[in-house]
Amino acid sequence: MSGSENHILQRAAALYARGNLRGAEGLCQRLLAIHPDHPDGLHILGLVAWRRDDRARAIQEIRKAISSDPQRPQPHNSLGVLLKESGDIDGAEVAFRAAVGLQPKYPEALTNLGNILCETGRLGDAEATHRRVVELAPSYAEGHNNLATALARQERWDQAIKECRLAVKLEPARTEFQLNLGNSLSAMKEWEEAAEVLRRAVDSVPETADAHANLGIALYHLDRLAEAEAAHHVATQLRPESARFWANLGAAQADLERPDAALQSCQKAIDLDPSLPEAHNCLSLALKLKGKTSEAAAACETAIRLRPNYHKAYSNLGTILHSQGRFAEALAAYVKALSIMPDYAEALWNKGMLHLLLGDFESGWRGYEFGLDIKRGRARYRHDQFEPWQGAAIAGKTIVVSGEQGVGDQIMFASLLPDLVERGAICLVKLEPRLYPLLDRSISGLTLIPRDGGEVSRIEHLDVDYQTPIGGLCRWLRPDLASFPSRQGYLRADQTQIEEIRHRYRDRLGDRPLVGVSWRGGSGEARNIRSIPLAAWSPILNQREFGFVNLQYGDCRADLAAVQGQTGVEVLHDERVDPLKSLDDFAAQTAAMDLVISIDNSTVHMAGALNVPVWAMLPFVPDWRWLLHRNDSHGIRVCACSASPATANGHL
Repeated sequence: MSGSENHILQRAAALYARGNLRGAEGLCQRLLAIHPDHPDGLHILGLVAWRRDDRARAIQEIRKAISSDPQRPQPHNSLGVLLKESGDIDGAEVAFRAAVGLQPKYPEALTNLGNILCETGRLGDAEATHRRVVELAPSYAEGHNNLATALARQERWDQAIKECRLAVKLEPARTEFQLNLGNSLSAMKEWEEAAEVLRRAVDSVPETADAHANLGIALYHLDRLAEAEAAHHVATQLRPESARFWANLGAAQADLERPDAALQSCQKAIDLDPSLPEAHNCLSLALKLKGKTSEAAAACETAIRLRPNYHKAYSNLGTILHSQGRFAEALAAYVKALSIMPDYAEALWNKGMLHLLLGDFESGWRGYEFGLDIKRGRARYRHDQFEPWQGAAIAGKTIVVSGEQGVGDQIMFASLLPDLVERGAICLVKLEPRLYPLLDRSISGLTLIPRDGGEVSRIEHLDVDYQTPIGGLCRWLRPDLASFPSRQGYLRADQTQIEEIRHRYRDRLGDRPLVGVSWRGGSGEARNIRSIPLAAWSPILNQREFGFVNLQYGDCRADLAAVQGQTGVEVLHDERVDPLKSLDDFAAQTAAMDLVISIDNSTVHMAGALNVPVWAMLPFVPDWRWLLHRNDSHGIRVCACSASPATANGHL
């Protein structure tokens, strides 16, 4: 080729690279007028046609280039790209292999070949090919990302994350690399870092629907449900045709106790893709929130029919059957879920709760502990640098005991702390700070860790032998019903404060017995099941020989005013006592009562722990702590009565 012809070719290539397709085409036509079979001219002409979306002509011109000189690897690679875009995967693979055969150290062709191998499921070959790419070009970020994808498809997440990090380090601005890293971190349940990475991806390219959707999933698993809902909402706006995005949104809305919004999102997902199991499973969650358990079970069964090994749907079905009192069927559903996914936290937890309800403490506590160990929010109560306590001799040993659930459970589980002290343990206790004055007065030998934001770092610098969530003590200290002590209360309110409260209430209510009442509680779905509207209490409140006192936490002035208008009975409300601010004040108020009548909430646990007589009103299927067919709770003085199936919605 003469110098002038070479100059024409170089100019054509430069114009093509700058996007000047007309100029590049004109120069190639000049070159081909002189040499009609010039392979480089035909190749560039084919690339111009490709950029103009004229794929048929592009393939034609590049095939001519290959026919003119089959030994040039670049046209083979370009042909492979075009054939892959046309859907001819087999032809594309042949072309890429031809390019690599001609030039074994051709990173672009190796990359394209590796991607086809990965997409067609030949993951070992894909991995080997992409490893060859990064060996040839260690700074080629795309190569590391592609290798990560091949490793991820083999569920070799640690190695995938390593390659993703290299890709992101080499090209931090590439959103797809951030997404790949975030997805791999999510697969390893590294939700915190996954959320950080995916948040950066969203900030970099806010119009990327997948980034918002994947961020929403990470936030959901961190229990940051409002943020998860917001992320999924953006994803559905960016890609409204995605059924999966709508199902994700519905799941977040269901967990936020917004059943109507969840129903709407799930139905949208089903309308878009009736074969999507996640949409039907999410629909079941929303229906269950609405109290439509039969329809919820049917939605679960649809999800299972669409995906027979759908562990989440089996676990969800188990909770529905559990709520209906169909315990053997519920247990079978949990067992099936765990046969598919042995470490599925929700099924482990649900199965454990059912075993406890049925009185099988050994299986129940094991499921409770294991489920809790991998449920969301682990970081709130775990100090993983310390060995978990598993019943070993503890005299002279230091143990960190952390609260993992709400105040009511912490009060109940506090009955275990004297056992540790009696065994000679040095107890560092990290519970709800509002309990500390009460615990300090009631149980000697505890070191109460302030919750001021620096407690984690302080604990990490102490000489600690063991750590445990407070509920995790049950497996070792309460292995059977006989191991529950018959303590007549284990918490003590301030006696002076008790007497002062009684005196004030007698001034208002006379010498009638004081009866404290509480009518709502729980969180999420449990609130709907447990609570009984105060308006339904009139048969009790009309017993005028008693003086009734409000022990309900939260703002309940509207309820109190309504029931006074309905019955003419004033339920005394003490503005000086706010359990949301001071549980010590609330303990004194509760201890001043002659009787407490309450639904299953923290008021029951407080009264029982203070040795105040309690009547607990329970739903048809009570919480695990009440067992079946009993009228008390373990180790506290409570008289429990359950609703009949006809009143299982919690109304009297």
